[in-house]
Amino acid sequence: MKLLDSPAVQLGLDLSLVPSLDDGAATHVVLATNGTTHPLHLGRVVVRTDLVVTEFVEHGYQSWSTVRPTIPSDYRSVRAQAPRWFRNQMLADGESAGRALCADTVLVHSGGLVATTWLDGPPLTMLVNLDGGVAISMDLDGIVLEPGQARHVARLRSVDGPAGPLLSEWAALTGIEADARTRSDPPFGWCSWYQYFTEVTADDVVANLRLAAEHELGLVQIDDGWQRSIGEWSGTSERFGMPIGDLADHIRQRGLSAGIWTAPFLAVEGSPLATANPSWLVTNEAGRPRTALHHGGWGGRVYALDLSQASVIEHLAAQFTDLAEMGFDYFKIDFLHAGMVPGQRRGSDGRTRTECFTDALSAIRGAIGDTAYLLGCGSPLAPAVGLVDGMRLSEDVAPHWGPGDHFPGWSESSVGTANAIEASIRRAPLHRRWYAGDPDCVLLRPSDTDLTDTERHSLVATVAGTGGFTVLSDDLRRYGAAEWDLVEALRAAQLVVDEAVDLVDPLATSHLELIGPAHHLVVDLDRRTASVVGPDIPALLTRHP
Repeated sequence: MKLLDSPAVQLGLDLSLVPSLDDGAATHVVLATNGTTHPLHLGRVVVRTDLVVTEFVEHGYQSWSTVRPTIPSDYRSVRAQAPRWFRNQMLADGESAGRALCADTVLVHSGGLVATTWLDGPPLTMLVNLDGGVAISMDLDGIVLEPGQARHVARLRSVDGPAGPLLSEWAALTGIEADARTRSDPPFGWCSWYQYFTEVTADDVVANLRLAAEHELGLVQIDDGWQRSIGEWSGTSERFGMPIGDLADHIRQRGLSAGIWTAPFLAVEGSPLATANPSWLVTNEAGRPRTALHHGGWGGRVYALDLSQASVIEHLAAQFTDLAEMGFDYFKIDFLHAGMVPGQRRGSDGRTRTECFTDALSAIRGAIGDTAYLLGCGSPLAPAVGLVDGMRLSEDVAPHWGPGDHFPGWSESSVGTANAIEASIRRAPLHRRWYAGDPDCVLLRPSDTDLTDTERHSLVATVAGTGGFTVLSDDLRRYGAAEWDLVEALRAAQLVVDEAVDLVDPLATSHLELIGPAHHLVVDLDRRTASVVGPDIPALLTRHP
């Protein structure tokens, strides 16, 4: 692959592709040189390449972003009509939505792979235009390049060959370089979310705790709904019914790990955190707080904390220190994409958004300790490597198969079991190479669901076949013998399947296959079936209902 040109060249910025000393055959750095006599403030830099693709995998940069095989002409112009906050949530280069197709971090195509090898570097996107031409988009967040100064702004691996093996190879190489946390024991537990949502109470958790302990699930995680407001992670809502520290004690007394959900980088409009600390918020061009997302359940507009500020990092560390001292040792940190929201305060101290993001994650990791389990969700996938133990790799599951409500052109980025299954499989090669892959929760309840027995089985088989990261999320009192039998099958499979897996054909559409050292997962999205086979795989995971 060669670089062709860039509008930035007209401003005196020279971009060149230089072989890396580490692996010159496949890896190059993009070197930016200021050829002027004055400082250059580097924002988004786009450079064309000579690469042309006909089939490739669209890939957004965070857990919930679309990942799908496609062709250049399916760029979906209607996507540009989605609100800016949503486009920035789904893509590292949100302004490209509806104008080109994005492959954030990694471009898998029919002839090979192009990907970043600098996982905590500036956000990088391969833009695929209507004619299949590929450009590289780098967001440098306003960093300053002095006259004559040269700086690496990207590091790329470009290899020709079969896409499946190349994807696994790239994930393994970059994971090793980033010192990935790949050996933490995966969870086998329960969380409150998909049965109780934000209405969860301490009584709900206690009722399920009894059954979780009886069936030796190992983990009980309290999800969204326990807190006073988004941003207040040390106090408990009166509606919840019990201080969360007391509930953590109850969980630990039953011999289980106590888990807690937070969304640490957010502040809801009008909340105590946002009202008391307006200077902590990322701002837009007009100096107003930048919208990170809208969430009706929390009151509407939600802002992002500015992770470049020392006071914000101190606040985060204090909050998580409090939670750890209460007895929690499993932490799900959600909506982490807010830590990468572009804004006016980003880059003001010479650090990129990514550097601020990883500094914030490092502060959380330091507060909870090295042995606590840290699970990322709604997170940029690459820069979290080496800091989290597990990572959500898909959209949310749901008690229904197809997509839920979504903006036009974004059906793959909406809650639904089919979307969760597909994305979990397409990103499964990251499992045990970058972290433990989280395919989201298992929904087994036989009532209060629109999932058929076959669809439930497909979800169970996918959870097993992608590595066995297992968290149930039903009212366990609804389970009968059939449901508990499936739980035991998942427990037995976890001992076998928790290894790195390979995606046979990343460009396959409905028939997807994963191969691990001791198992083989086959999913047919059209037929809504899935099965896991292997010498030590329980028969319940192999046969369809």
